[in-house]
Amino acid sequence: MRFFTRANHADALHVLIVRPSKYDDDGYVIRYLRGVLPSNTIAVLSALTKQVFDSGRLGPLKTAEIVSLDDTVQDINVRKLARKYLRPGHRAVVALAGVQSNQFPRATDLAVRFREAGFQVMIGGFHVSGSIATSGAMPAECQALLDVGVTLVKGEVENVWGGLLEDVWKGALKPFYDITEKPDISEAPVPLINPRYQKKFVYPYMGTIDTSRGCPYSCSFCTVINVQGRKMRCRSPETIARHVEESFKRHKIDFHFFTDDNFARNRHWEAILDRLIALREEKKIPVDFMMQVDVQAWRIPRFVDKAARAGCTQVFLGVESLNEKNLEAADKNQNCVDEMGEMVDAWHKVGCACHAGYIVGFPFDTPESVRGDVEKLKALGFDQCSFFMLTPLPGSADHVHLKASGEYMDPDLNNYDSCHETLHLPHFKPGEWFRTYVKAWESFCNFQTIRKVLSRANPHTYWGILKNYMWYKSAFLEGIHPMYSGLWRVKPRVDRRPGSPVEGRFRHFVRRVRDTGAMLRNSFHLLLELQELWLQTRIRPGQERGEIAPVPDGTESPSRAAMLGTRVGEIRDAIMERGANARDWMQDNVSGLITRFNTCVAERVKWRGQGWLFAVPVEKLLVKWNSIGKARLMTSREALNLYWARLVGWVRERRVFRLLLETPRICVYLLREARLWATFLVYFRHEVTGS
Repeated sequence: MRFFTRANHADALHVLIVRPSKYDDDGYVIRYLRGVLPSNTIAVLSALTKQVFDSGRLGPLKTAEIVSLDDTVQDINVRKLARKYLRPGHRAVVALAGVQSNQFPRATDLAVRFREAGFQVMIGGFHVSGSIATSGAMPAECQALLDVGVTLVKGEVENVWGGLLEDVWKGALKPFYDITEKPDISEAPVPLINPRYQKKFVYPYMGTIDTSRGCPYSCSFCTVINVQGRKMRCRSPETIARHVEESFKRHKIDFHFFTDDNFARNRHWEAILDRLIALREEKKIPVDFMMQVDVQAWRIPRFVDKAARAGCTQVFLGVESLNEKNLEAADKNQNCVDEMGEMVDAWHKVGCACHAGYIVGFPFDTPESVRGDVEKLKALGFDQCSFFMLTPLPGSADHVHLKASGEYMDPDLNNYDSCHETLHLPHFKPGEWFRTYVKAWESFCNFQTIRKVLSRANPHTYWGILKNYMWYKSAFLEGIHPMYSGLWRVKPRVDRRPGSPVEGRFRHFVRRVRDTGAMLRNSFHLLLELQELWLQTRIRPGQERGEIAPVPDGTESPSRAAMLGTRVGEIRDAIMERGANARDWMQDNVSGLITRFNTCVAERVKWRGQGWLFAVPVEKLLVKWNSIGKARLMTSREALNLYWARLVGWVRERRVFRLLLETPRICVYLLREARLWATFLVYFRHEVTGS
């Protein structure tokens, strides 16, 4: 995006904000055609940069440009960028932002390339800030960047970003900025939404915002307290509500991820939720969100009820372990294992899905104890679970302790992604820790477990759980942690990690063909699995399941989707009863329904509910494929699968005559498949992508 100010000369400043990716085990950059979660850091720095440009403190600029570059979904061609931005009369700076430890090797390679091309380069984020804050001397990997002229920025930049850009404009960037003051973010600029950037993600109507920073707890594996501090600093409730409302009206953002490490300890939580409730109930703005909270948040009076009314559909809970000794060793004494079941019930009662974060590799873990904990997580009723391998992140107390004691830690920061063995554990043999971690994923993320979860899900959370299952299962099949995955992997041939050989064009082509074939097969089988889950667990017209958050007067307020579902159910039943006269009646009664639906789709309003949802405004499809009698509703693909298996057997046996006789039935089954796939994909496309 560009911002222009009046000027009498051709000076221009370009600020390139870069989110680096990481390398996989083969040295390829992890990049996808479409990502899952946009970068909040890019949005925050874009907003701060725009504020500096608008203030005029850099003087008259003809062109002031902010360029968002996300290595996880974009090809970053340094030579091309240099030709575009390093021209006479132009200055450009690259800000490698929000760099975590596992991204640092990739960020280092990009920083060196940009520096060699002539860019001014800054790098900041959790690794730089955390590792320097907890080290007595400059870490070696950070010193290596200083040696090639890259500027290190430690700390949060809200109070100093204008000064940094002034130094860029003067060509006088310092080698190191040590920012120790924690900024007051109550009136700081909110994340700036870039529509072009949003389109690079599977669901382009998801927004991110940090409503607060810091955490009052002292978990030994966490870096937040050494980077953002233990004192909570919060944005104002008015700012949050205004941002949510404007994002919906201007950019159709209808779902937000509150990136706070612990939203429940935001001292303004109630005021924020009250304003979001007002947006939903008074202004009729249907915006939902998910948040991260601690496992004691449900005990805060009014917190759970208000979160649900404000639009919370999912809470990410830092369970970490179900072993009291592990929790004590990690200084996570706020967790009480005996209360987990009661906590899950409290969130389920108001219709919120519970997502547990679980860490494998604590001191008292064994392969057997982890398997038992996974079964307990299922029994407690958690709807989803993300598994991580304990990682001594630079900036954490664990890293400080291990370094001081001289114990082994993996020297390759690229492996610090929570899915590699980075230290030695007493109760696991080499490789056994990783296998236990994989089995935990397999156990929780399987058909039977998710079927049980979806069977109890309510209309507001059903598709979110199914969508996350698709995301997690596809990442698991690919061998990548879901937090780094996306849709359709891209592997540039030349852009590999230093030390990894660059393949020839033919060999790389063969590899990509093989990888693409495997991906397509896995995707097809996953779609079949998702379809079967949907058939067995879908919420039908008039069917109620789970709990819905109450409205102020104590009554349940049906969503527009629920009312639509009920209306479609009535129309379907009437069609079946009226027989020959149904067509005339249908023409009179369905037209208004279709008109209302098309209006909502045009406004990009996402409907979630108990009824049929249609993204294709075709009356024939609506009636013939979806307005079907209850007796004919499919509940499984089993019959179709058995028939196609039998047909494949006849083909292999070359029973040509039998196949010819079977032609009419083949046509019938093909029509059934077409109707089923069309119906499922209409639902799937509308609910998962918002199309």
